[in-house]
Amino acid sequence: MPLHLYNMKINYAPLLLLLLLSSCGGKAEQKEKPLSDYKVKKIKELVGIARVEPASKIYLIGSELGGRVIRIMVQEGEIVKKGQLLIELDASTEDAQINQSNTKLGARNERINSLAARVEAVNIKINAATITYNRDKKLAEAKVGTEKALIDSETALLNLKAELVIAKADLKEAQASLGEIKAESSYYGQLKRKKQLFAPEDGMMLSIEVKPGQALAPGAKIGDFAPSGGLIAITEVDELFAMKVKNGMKVNINMQGNKELLSTGTIVYCASYLSKKSIFSDKADNLEDRRVREVRVQIDNPSSVLIGSRVECIIKL
Repeated sequence: MPLHLYNMKINYAPLLLLLLLSSCGGKAEQKEKPLSDYKVKKIKELVGIARVEPASKIYLIGSELGGRVIRIMVQEGEIVKKGQLLIELDASTEDAQINQSNTKLGARNERINSLAARVEAVNIKINAATITYNRDKKLAEAKVGTEKALIDSETALLNLKAELVIAKADLKEAQASLGEIKAESSYYGQLKRKKQLFAPEDGMMLSIEVKPGQALAPGAKIGDFAPSGGLIAITEVDELFAMKVKNGMKVNINMQGNKELLSTGTIVYCASYLSKKSIFSDKADNLEDRRVREVRVQIDNPSSVLIGSRVECIIKL
């Protein structure tokens, strides 16, 4: 190879190397795209499963006393008024106790009347004995009557006064015992009234869990009761979106699993804390491994949903 050609290869090699390095360096120096150039998709709605409940919450009705069910006056799903009789328990024992108390009450009234007559009779005798004592005293002072007659009349008067004290004490005792019997009769009357279960307020008897003839223990559950008023849908929002929901937001309430609109609604309550347990847990040990915020939605058309049903709440953000 001629020398001048060899020298040309020696001279071009560094140039090629520099060109390669400059091209690589250009790629390394490219700036990253600023965050402002990325478009974040804005969330317009949140969807959650909700349970429909009365605004005043469902609560159970129980029997304070035990007893046998003899009559059920309402049916499941029936609308009832405050004070309406729901269920009646056997009160034959209380009836017998009331009758016994009434008998004792009548006998005690007779004794009180007798003691009152005795007090009146003793008062009459005291008046007569006082007149006799005053007469004998005047005769004794005038030296006409004897000292013995005066002492005898005074003794008779004192005995009658002592008898009056005893008679009044007996009357007072009888009157006090009369109050005890009346209190006893009133107590048995209250027990009898507690064998009748009445509606605590206007609402609906959702379920009845007893049957005629069934023996109930004290505190036994009779059924579930829903107070009258509006309905709410209780749902939960994941903690990632918990701060996005506010009172007053509009909500679409759909059937679960499809887009059929049942009613509209408005958020009326947002919990001030996050909870770990889902409100849809059927058992106490069924916990959700997440934190959620409870949200309550006032349903605009309560007749379109059933109490206890599950629906979808679409919260418009």
